[in-house]
Amino acid sequence: MAQSTESHLVGPGKRNRFNGQSHIEVDLGQKNALVVGFTTFAQLIARQNVDSVLRLFIADYKRIADTTQTSLSATHALLRLGDISRTVDVRQTAQSTTSFRFMTGKTEPVLVKTQQDTLQVVWSSATSPLPYYDFSYYLLVNNLSDIERLLQNGGVNEKLQEALKAVRQYGGHDLTNPKMSFDLRYKREGSSIQTNFINPGLAKNPFLSFLPTIGVGLIRNQWVPSANLDIQFIPTRFKGVGYSVGYLSNFFFQNPADGRSLIQRNDFLSFGVAFYRNNPDGRTPAFDRLRTSFQVGFLVHRSGDYFAKNTIRLSGTVYQKGFIKIQPELYMNGFFKQVYPGVRIGFGL
Repeated sequence: MAQSTESHLVGPGKRNRFNGQSHIEVDLGQKNALVVGFTTFAQLIARQNVDSVLRLFIADYKRIADTTQTSLSATHALLRLGDISRTVDVRQTAQSTTSFRFMTGKTEPVLVKTQQDTLQVVWSSATSPLPYYDFSYYLLVNNLSDIERLLQNGGVNEKLQEALKAVRQYGGHDLTNPKMSFDLRYKREGSSIQTNFINPGLAKNPFLSFLPTIGVGLIRNQWVPSANLDIQFIPTRFKGVGYSVGYLSNFFFQNPADGRSLIQRNDFLSFGVAFYRNNPDGRTPAFDRLRTSFQVGFLVHRSGDYFAKNTIRLSGTVYQKGFIKIQPELYMNGFFKQVYPGVRIGFGL
């Protein structure tokens, strides 16, 4: 808990989702932090004088703070710097719960602010009217009015320069290369320095994922066991989208007149796209947390007369928890001829 200049106790708030494929988070003490989101290291080098930007903001915010500030609301200020002007957008979010702290020696309770304020800084130019959302500064502070005190106590630039030095000295990769990406958490307490690099490597870093599944589907009025293998291509670990090619085999059990069992197999070749949820920190996708997926399949092997020769299968995943998947299906002969629905329960990755 840190004491703010407004004499309210300030607790750590929830962190925002930050733009950019790489991030540097610099601890500023008292739960305050500077986060830089960028696409290439060169963007950061060109905009590394943070203190001068903060001085501009403080001068502007003093002129409007009385009309926008609410003591216990979480404030998000967006500073857009242009070639000939700058704009400050202020958004406030009220606390959902009013908290009180009772202090020893004081008769009146103190209201507790539970969410931090955020200053986001972006740039735009005459040739590009939209802000550079692939590069932003985020200053997470207990109160926006504390930014002036940060500047008086030495500012932000020195610690940012120390973090940049750690990036240049990283031994595993040349992280200044525009093809690279990483997350860095930097903290200095006295003479102790902590640098934590997360996921350093190629920015796109594509990979293949193999997803085997067994299951049973209700197709028309018959329960049909199945086996499926999807090979999924993930173009980049920073976007939760994957593209897949899959092979699904349905097994039908028949009873011929001679009493011997007969297995008929019908196979579909499928093409699909999958969307994944983010990790709890909101920065990168979690490729074990599927949001939903869609597939279109074509009958490539036919046994028996359960499916017509030109059957098309549409499917998707609407629920996944652990190894269990629920997948509605739609079968049709040609395009939307003799349409009949189905549902499949799968067990696998």
